[in-house]
Amino acid sequence: MNPKNVASRWVTLLLVAVLMALAGQAGAGGLDDARGRGKLLVGVKTDFPPFGYVDRAGAVQGFDADVARYLAKALFEDERRLGLVAVTSGSRIPFLYSGWIDIIIATMTITDERRRVLEFSDPYFVSGSLILVLKESPIRNLEDLKGKTVAVIEGAVQEKDLEQAVPGVKQVKFAEIPQAISALKKKEVDAFCQDDVLVLTLAGENPDLQALGNPFKLRPYAMAVQKGDLELIRWVNERLSRMKSDGTYDLLWQKHFGRFGAHLVKP
Repeated sequence: MNPKNVASRWVTLLLVAVLMALAGQAGAGGLDDARGRGKLLVGVKTDFPPFGYVDRAGAVQGFDADVARYLAKALFEDERRLGLVAVTSGSRIPFLYSGWIDIIIATMTITDERRRVLEFSDPYFVSGSLILVLKESPIRNLEDLKGKTVAVIEGAVQEKDLEQAVPGVKQVKFAEIPQAISALKKKEVDAFCQDDVLVLTLAGENPDLQALGNPFKLRPYAMAVQKGDLELIRWVNERLSRMKSDGTYDLLWQKHFGRFGAHLVKP
């Protein structure tokens, strides 16, 4: 691993540890914080359709955004009392521990490493990694990626997925999705690896791109709060269960993922 990447990871872990200590001193939970300010603050991605994106009117839309609206309405009986904060894979946890958001709803997969600093909800989605290439690319399967360069998003699980699936593949890390797609189209990288729904969406929206093969490394998405905030995570799980029982979950699923139904598994 590049020494700069190692140093960066240690700095990030140190920052999170400090933030956790400060959060523990503060003592208040996410529910109390939200009620106190009269608004629920949720971190969502805005470059990850159909989970989170900005529409032509400048409003944040997507599956994760709609789940956040449901939670705000459950808490305040008014979904307008919601603040959607744009986050990336790398900024999600620091934003949470900085107090800028109460909950992460941002395509976050559950990992043992993340469990050390987060409380996870029950799964609300299941996703796998998938490869995106140019239609003219000679790459046809994972084996063909050996010796190639693959774009990934820094802080996303695909960093480890690729290491395990294609040992020795060269990764090029980007902070945001558009940067990675631009590099792929300019042939600065040979492929892009990300969550399956995003890759399928990008392939459908870009005639010069195509998804490659089947998803691999299936993992659940979950909402996340600060470590130890059991009151908030219990509340989130209760609302998620209610969302599934009252039909809202199925409606949102069809709205955002209906076209991909044959490729997805509901949690």
